[in-house]
Amino acid sequence: MAKYITYCMPVECIGGSLSGRQDTEYASGGVKAYALPIGTRTEAIGYRNNLIAMHNERTRRNYFQVRTRFTVNVSAVAHRNMAIMGGAGALYAALVRDKSTLIYAQCVAAVPKGETLRSFLVPLIRAGLSDKSAQLTITDGVYIVNPWVSSATPNVPVSSAVLDKFAGELSNS
Repeated sequence: MAKYITYCMPVECIGGSLSGRQDTEYASGGVKAYALPIGTRTEAIGYRNNLIAMHNERTRRNYFQVRTRFTVNVSAVAHRNMAIMGGAGALYAALVRDKSTLIYAQCVAAVPKGETLRSFLVPLIRAGLSDKSAQLTITDGVYIVNPWVSSATPNVPVSSAVLDKFAGELSNS
């Protein structure tokens, strides 16, 4: 039986999780998904029920489901994608942490009108990390030094803990 949602104005449609963020663990002791061995398939421990809202464009109906469990399948591809997302997030966070740097000002100046800094930069950083480029090109003459590949001094410093965590996937060695 379908479970439909009716929204009141001014909300036309809401999508995604309506229950808020969860800090999931996959083994006793607080093990996160990235720390699991490749080939592991396991359920999250302590996962709370989650209300997920969706919109079917074809039927124009809004509906929902209640997700009661979450399983992670750590394949080699998923592990690499987690490392790329983690590395991109770490570089973006380090960039916006110090707004007085030249690289921050150059990145802000490169953002097209109507786009946010995050929505502009993160896909570029992800692509560069995926390609294992020594320089993550933002625009002509503006680049972020890839701390996992380049031996040059990083212009966006990332902690050594993060560098070590993702080195297996993001470095050339």
